Amino acid sequence: MELQLTWNLALISAFVVLFTYHFLLGQNATIKLILSIYIAILTADGVARILKEFVFDISPGVQQLVGRYDDEIFTTIRLILFLLGIIFFVVKGAFHIAVDRHDHWLARLTIQMLFSTFSALLFLSTVLIYLSGNSFVEGMVFASDITIYSESIVARILIDYYQFWFSLPAILFLVTSFLFDEEYVV
Repeated sequence: MELQLTWNLALISAFVVLFTYHFLLGQNATIKLILSIYIAILTADGVARILKEFVFDISPGVQQLVGRYDDEIFTTIRLILFLLGIIFFVVKGAFHIAVDRHDHWLARLTIQMLFSTFSALLFLSTVLIYLSGNSFVEGMVFASDITIYSESIVARILIDYYQFWFSLPAILFLVTSFLFDEEYVV
């Protein structure tokens, strides 16, 4: 059996690895990771935009130094800030997640599988958006120009529907909040 390495296979493999990792983390850690991804997305895009508008655009020396590589530089800046943001927010974030456990094992399993799936999809779509040279918050402009977009249907789905992947974890938070009874500790 000969298996040809394609972008679809690489993205599906990355998804399986991320899903498995998030599933093994457990529900509370996965939710903290999702929240950290949200914060890291906003942080990376915000800092990159500030650098572009207030450092790169107004400084002719920096523009001359950077030359035509400004897209690659901001892609790298966004990606590094995104990954560092996730690490710092997960490890040193000043918040803890403590979600009640549902009584039924199948409900717990389903909820954890959904959180793991949505977390992996959010992470992969964000990385693809940044690698394409675009901002997650500002939207896609040149997605069709990148090689992976034209060669992989999985990449097209992740990039074209990134708003959907971004909103799914938040919707799941809301839906699952109705499944648990509130217990007030006095």
